[in-house]
Amino acid sequence: MAPLEQTILALEDLTYTGGSTNHADAINACRTSLALAANTPEGDGRRKSLILLITDGDPSEPEGTPLWDAQVAATQAKSEGAFIIPLHISQSSSLVPETASYLQSISSDGLVFDVSEFAALGSLEDRLLAQISCQV
Repeated sequence: MAPLEQTILALEDLTYTGGSTNHADAINACRTSLALAANTPEGDGRRKSLILLITDGDPSEPEGTPLWDAQVAATQAKSEGAFIIPLHISQSSSLVPETASYLQSISSDGLVFDVSEFAALGSLEDRLLAQISCQV
């Protein structure tokens, strides 16, 4: 199965669980996975490194400076060639300006996707694919 098909299947199987939010750890875990994948026979350097950060709000962890830590991790990931797309999910309201500004700051192109419910991820599939397929 192609990586794109695997990604789409993984998105379709996601289940919202709620809880704490640690964007820095999530981004750093993706950085590690992307680095490991680049060192495989399939990692020929032609694939794009994509981080789709799916969140329901601002980071709440690690304690102390969660926003700063996430921005540092995002800056590191982008400097390593990763393209970051934040996707905000809110079941109760639209994206508040402060959260939108923060997510734009970690986005590779300043864009943030916003959906009103977790089940709506499937409707974004074509828009997300268009977004990443146009990047050089």
